[in-house]
Amino acid sequence: MKITVVGTGYVGLSNALLFAKQHQVTALDVDKKRVEQINQKISPISDSCIQNYLLETSLEATTSAKKAYQHAKLIIIATPTNYDPETNYFDTSSIEAVIDDIQKVNPKALMIVKSTVPVGYTKEISKKLKLKNLIFSPEFLREGQALQDNLYPSRIIVGEKSKRAEKIAKLYLKATVEKNAVLLCVDSTEAEAIKLFSN
Repeated sequence: MKITVVGTGYVGLSNALLFAKQHQVTALDVDKKRVEQINQKISPISDSCIQNYLLETSLEATTSAKKAYQHAKLIIIATPTNYDPETNYFDTSSIEAVIDDIQKVNPKALMIVKSTVPVGYTKEISKKLKLKNLIFSPEFLREGQALQDNLYPSRIIVGEKSKRAEKIAKLYLKATVEKNAVLLCVDSTEAEAIKLFSN
């Protein structure tokens, strides 16, 4: 399967490498230096597990959205959504910009949001943009051990109750080292709340 991961911070890069051994994965980032480092098999993040996996996989990184989105079946969005204590809100503008670009290039691709978002965000943005292919799936990763946490998860949560959500959960489980993680397909709002309470 062709998978694209948007954002190469610790969440995005660990998700990209999780799937890179079994799938054709492209990592997209606006930072040219990060893209060059990944293509040179140098981790832009201090994480020994990520560095080792980079050497073992054929992960390709690019700054070209068109190249990254074309023909992708699954697009994982892991862009920054920094919390602003003044407005008491997460800045989700990077997610919306990515969704907008995807709609122009590959509107049928299934989009998985891994970024932290406010409770109710997925339903709200799906309704606003008339999307039927956006799913929230929280991550529970520690900086410096992000790939390790992806390879050995205690739970995999997908914010939708559907057959495709079950397929996504199983896709993640298949890519892990240990296959005993709890799989939960719950309402998107519940998944968003689980993520916020776990932070």
